[in-house]
Amino acid sequence: MPFDRSRPLSTAGAVGVAAFDAPEPSFLETVGAAFRQENLIGSALTNANLWGDQASLTKVDPTYNVYQDPDFADLIKEAPDQWDEVYNRTAADAKRAQIEKERKDRATLAASGWTGVGASFVAGIADPTILLPGGALARTGKVGFNAFRSAASVGAMAAAGTAVQEAGLQATQEERTATESAIAIGGSAILGGLIGAGASKFLSTGEWTRVSKQIESDLAEEGVEDVVGMTDTIVKRMQSAGAAAVDEIKLDDLGVGGPKAAQIVARATAAARINPGIETMFSPSVKVRETYARMVDNPVYTTMQMEGRSLGADVENLVKQYQRGALAQWLESSRNIYREARKAGYTGSKTEFYQAVAKAGRRGDVDPGGNEFVTRAAQEARSTVFNPLLERAQRIGLLPEDVKVSTAASYVTRLWNRQKLIGEEERFRKIARQYFAEQIAKLPEGKGPDAINDDDLKDYIEDVVTSVFNNLTGKGLADVPDWLVPVKRGPLKERTFNIPDELVEEFLENDMEAVLRRYTRTMGAEVELADKFGRADMKPQFEEIANEYNDLRKNAKTDDERQRLHKAEARDLKNLQAFRDMIRGTYRAADEASDWSKITRAALTWNYIRLLGGVTLASLTDASRFVAVHGVRATMREALPALTKGVKAAKISRADAKALGAVTERVLQSRLASLTDLNDPYAYGSRFERFLSNASNVFSRATGLGWWNDTLKTVASVMTQNRMMRNALDWHGADKTERAYMAYLGINEDMAERIAAQFRKYGVEEEGVYGANVSQWDDQAAVRAWGAALNKDVDRTIITKGVTDTPLWMKTNWGKLIFQFKSFGLASNQRVLIAGLQERPHRLAEMMVMSSALGMLIGYLKYVERGDMDEANKLLDNPGLWIAEGLDRSGVLAIPFEISNTAEKLGLPGIVTAAQAVAGDEDRGGGASRYASRGKLGAVLGPSSGLFEDLAMIAQQLSEGDLKKSGANAIIRQVPGATLPGIRTAIHVGVKPALQEAVQ
Repeated sequence: MPFDRSRPLSTAGAVGVAAFDAPEPSFLETVGAAFRQENLIGSALTNANLWGDQASLTKVDPTYNVYQDPDFADLIKEAPDQWDEVYNRTAADAKRAQIEKERKDRATLAASGWTGVGASFVAGIADPTILLPGGALARTGKVGFNAFRSAASVGAMAAAGTAVQEAGLQATQEERTATESAIAIGGSAILGGLIGAGASKFLSTGEWTRVSKQIESDLAEEGVEDVVGMTDTIVKRMQSAGAAAVDEIKLDDLGVGGPKAAQIVARATAAARINPGIETMFSPSVKVRETYARMVDNPVYTTMQMEGRSLGADVENLVKQYQRGALAQWLESSRNIYREARKAGYTGSKTEFYQAVAKAGRRGDVDPGGNEFVTRAAQEARSTVFNPLLERAQRIGLLPEDVKVSTAASYVTRLWNRQKLIGEEERFRKIARQYFAEQIAKLPEGKGPDAINDDDLKDYIEDVVTSVFNNLTGKGLADVPDWLVPVKRGPLKERTFNIPDELVEEFLENDMEAVLRRYTRTMGAEVELADKFGRADMKPQFEEIANEYNDLRKNAKTDDERQRLHKAEARDLKNLQAFRDMIRGTYRAADEASDWSKITRAALTWNYIRLLGGVTLASLTDASRFVAVHGVRATMREALPALTKGVKAAKISRADAKALGAVTERVLQSRLASLTDLNDPYAYGSRFERFLSNASNVFSRATGLGWWNDTLKTVASVMTQNRMMRNALDWHGADKTERAYMAYLGINEDMAERIAAQFRKYGVEEEGVYGANVSQWDDQAAVRAWGAALNKDVDRTIITKGVTDTPLWMKTNWGKLIFQFKSFGLASNQRVLIAGLQERPHRLAEMMVMSSALGMLIGYLKYVERGDMDEANKLLDNPGLWIAEGLDRSGVLAIPFEISNTAEKLGLPGIVTAAQAVAGDEDRGGGASRYASRGKLGAVLGPSSGLFEDLAMIAQQLSEGDLKKSGANAIIRQVPGATLPGIRTAIHVGVKPALQEAVQ
């Protein structure tokens, strides 16, 4: 009979003595175990791995492999991923000792009866996170049963408290898994945030606990079983993507649709020049508006969509199936393969493993060292990512004629190391000169360049080399792929840069993850742009736009009108070209290689890891988005069952969402990167840049936002798929609003019928949940349309920034520095406010109430988290201030509040001031808590100005030998990770007061 490790161990007994006669643990043993297991400080102080010799614990011993050590076989079998970073016997022994100590503590508490329960409660009370309501008072089910003054705070209170405590305990304990922490953060907030305090009137404590445990159990499932016995898909037909032909399009068809309120907000947004997408929707050119609608993720309904007509799926959302879906699928698989390799004796790090995979990919997907796991990972990269895109590129004629199917991958999978190219430019030029000279020498007589003499030939070759070098380093034309020779004359004109890998391997990026991230973005965009517009550079569309503007100017009656048209054309072309290049990952490519860009990226990353640790708590308002998009009834009927129902259809639906790219945050962290302005396609570079990138990845995992995002996006994806499939199966029975919804997602009647046909052949419906089973579909156009629609709706439900959501000047280095962390507010303006006014305004009002209540809770908890009970109680005593705080954090009125908060920081009146006056608050001195720690300079010029201001202050005071209270606060603000749950509390409650007292 196998040993059940899921049950706690009993205390040691004696032979012949019954279990109930075994001596109970002593009181001191029980208290010690409780503080080590349930108290953040006790857990951290007793973790030997944190306080041991880090050099000996992290040293790589090439002769030792923990996966082959029989002494650890049982422990590794239970949790193999915990041992990936163990490289020597000392570290293995330390980890085992920690695990055994934790298990002994849990056994002690289990054997101590009510004494153990009381000791655990006291340990929780002594934890600094007890200041967060719900932190230690709801242990039976992590979702908990609690109450609070705010009518919307039941589950959220328990979630916030548990999230802070679990973040620290999970980081300092081996037996507490990431899944447990995700349950604490995700399960409680979703249940409490959606149901609210009113549920406590209908559920007893025991009933609430049972529901909580069901949610925890469901969230704890890792992966989805292959319940349908998936087989290889046989492609029976290839049909063009998109919807059926629409009637002749008019200018008004592609304008902002819906009520006047939505149009007024949209016009104000366009006039303020804060959203280039909304600006483009007011273009006087039909072709501009049409091209925009087909290319980007437009979060605003057009007039024709409100009427149920659609232009089909847009390119930006089609690319996500590769950029997120296929990439995340390979990353998860390769990490499992790496773990298998470690068990089999591989001693290299994950980075070294991915480097070996990249090199194998250039050698027929076979590792030259003979490692079967490296070979497997390379072959999966080929079958999962490379080949599907290459095959589509070949079918639509995207690749040059001299690229053969059998060798095409060699040209397009290269990722050039720009730092290496720039640093050793002359060496690269020498290699390239020799290669091109040899290619020209092989040309038949009469096919070579028209060179008068040898010097003329050398000049031609030098021009070719310069063009290639500029193209590879981002100094050339943005619309020329890396694998082409970008010269416009001679025999090498636009030929493939077919240089053997072995000649230039030192200049290539040798990390398969980096290669795939770039490849899925650029090649995915090239394929979808070419499929949609005929050419990836969209040259025919830009020519049509120029011709239309010429006609408009000819018909203009005044010089002023012609001048306005001239400016409109320049603006439209600039915006559309920028959107295209952002989708392709080539926007401002040359600028990104500059030293100023490197400094900017470093500052942005540093701001992120020092300021955004509490982003998960601040994101609780995301739960209210289900109400805005799908309504209260659908949310109560489908949101919770999406997590709690274990039916086959629900599992299929969740698996489809992951494969299509809608639920990939835990793997890719793409939403967090976009909201913090760190999603740079050229982020590879110097060693220091890579260090910062790795630090930000570790920090992102520590915030827990990836788990929170995936939890909410899973719910959103199931609800969206249910709604889309119901409409597709009964198109004629769908009302006008639902047809508008489908058209908004790029699905019209023709595509709906094709989707319905696929579902009837392969899908599953159980208890109102629709599992499309997309992996089995044989209509690839329907697959792409379904995937694009799903990504579009999920990304606007759980707000994920698109390429048009921020103005182009915010993409510059200065724009990034000044407006970092503000992109979410700009995205909310069109994805929440304008779209909400267009659909069902009452849903927007319901969401505003719910999100404001959650925002009020967040504002209160933020003060409590840092031990500032005076400010927390100030909210309770001043309703105007508290309501304004909730509205600010709701995101519904993001832009007005950004302007108002900045004004109030400068001493001017704003929304908070007005709200306090209307409510008659006794204390009128408060302001938005989001701006509480910002100075006037930081409020106006962004967090980077505050960064340099703090560094200057610290340097000055230290040089003068007189560190003041202001300098101490500045030092604390520069501590990386200081805003993470638990750490923030410890610093503000313990470290900060002590430091301030020391410098007084």
